[in-house]
Parts: sequence; structure tokens; C-alpha cells
Amino acid sequence: MGQLVDVALAFIERCDGHTGLRALVDDFSLILREFGFNYFMMTRLPALGEDAEPYVIAHTWPVAWLDRYREGAYFWHDPVSLFSLTRAKPFSWKEARKDSRHTRIAGKIASEASSLGLMDGIGFPMGDPSSVQAVVSLAADQPVDLDTLSRHMLHLVCLHAEMRAVELYDQVHTSFGQLTDREREVLRWIANGKSLVDVGDILTVSERTVREHLVHSRAKLSATTTTHAVAKAIKSRQIIL
Repeated sequence: MGQLVDVALAFIERCDGHTGLRALVDDFSLILREFGFNYFMMTRLPALGEDAEPYVIAHTWPVAWLDRYREGAYFWHDPVSLFSLTRAKPFSWKEARKDSRHTRIAGKIASEASSLGLMDGIGFPMGDPSSVQAVVSLAADQPVDLDTLSRHMLHLVCLHAEMRAVELYDQVHTSFGQLTDREREVLRWIANGKSLVDVGDILTVSERTVREHLVHSRAKLSATTTTHAVAKAIKSRQIIL
């Protein structure tokens, strides 16, 4: 047990020193193997009905499992994924499956995952600087049985890995311009179905001013339409409905 504590603390100390996502993933993967885990998925979580794949930050999931998960649209049927959306504390895959509805597709997902080396695991719910719920899910090819201290240390490892991964990921993938407070207000009201006149009345500005804010927002977000701008602002978490 003491060895795992030392391994975890050493990783935490060097975590922020990683300057590339690939190096961080490799280091994180080695640490997870020390705890008995073969694979991990680190992802922000989608809004209801959204495709989950665009929110993935980093992972080592088997390609065959990713393909099957995508083709079957499993996210909104997977008890582990659904637990990630509703839990603040770490949870085991066993707990998620036991406390969820025992549907045919849920059983199929568990069976197929196990056949590809993802028999059991732990989910660590996270948050990140964009105020988005996220999760680091770990998988093993055998039943997981961690003592309390090891589980706590693993939680810390995942927390630091996710924080650094988000920083590195966003440096590369977040190229949108930042909206002003008023531009966010305008887009938020538009997203909620208000007309240009309505928004002007709410914000006590002219319709022309509302249009100008929308023009600037579309330019900053590289959006072709206002609807496109709303979608990009939501995805980049510059507005939350």
C-alpha cells in the first residue's frame, strides 16, 4: 500500500510538468497499471441527447470498444455513463449497474465491454474550469478490489491528471474568441427563443445594437449563422442555458 502512495504522490508532483497531452497520457496510463487498471476514458459530459464523442479529452479505450459504443449509440443506455451524469462522488461500475434499470441493452453493453477487456471499473466525477461536468472512468480486465486508501490516492491521481489534460487539450482545441458579457447575454436570450425586438426590450438597447452584437458573436465564433453561433457558444461553454 505504501508503494502505491509513493507512486501516486510522485505522479502528482510531475503532472504539471508535462507539456504535451500524449506524454501525460502515457505517464497516467503507467500509474493506472500500478493500481490494476488497463484502460481509461477522460471526457466532459454531453447535454441530454447530445453525441458524447466530441467531448472526449483523452482515452486508452480499445478501438473495437469505441467503434461498438459509437455504432450502438450506447452512451444514453450505459449505466456507467448515466451514473457519471448524476453522481458527485466516485462510484464503482458494479454500483452503477446494480442501482440502474436492468434493461436488455444495459446487459448487452456490460457483456460486450467485458468481452473486450473492460470487465470492471471505477468512475471519478470531475469538474473543469469551464464549469462542465466531466468524468475519468477506469477499466480493468478483472474485478476491482481497492482498499480505501488506495482508492483515495487514485482519486487524487485522476483529479490532477484531468486538470492538466484539460489545460493541454484546450490550448490546442479551443480557438474561439471570447465573447463579451453583453454578447453572451444576447446569445443566451436568442437561444431561449426571444426575437431581436424582445432581446432589445429586455436589455434596453435598440434592435440595431442587438444585431451588431450578433454580428460580432458570429465573427468571434467563426459561425455562419446565429444558430451556429449559439451552438458553438454552448459547446465552448460561453453560454449555459
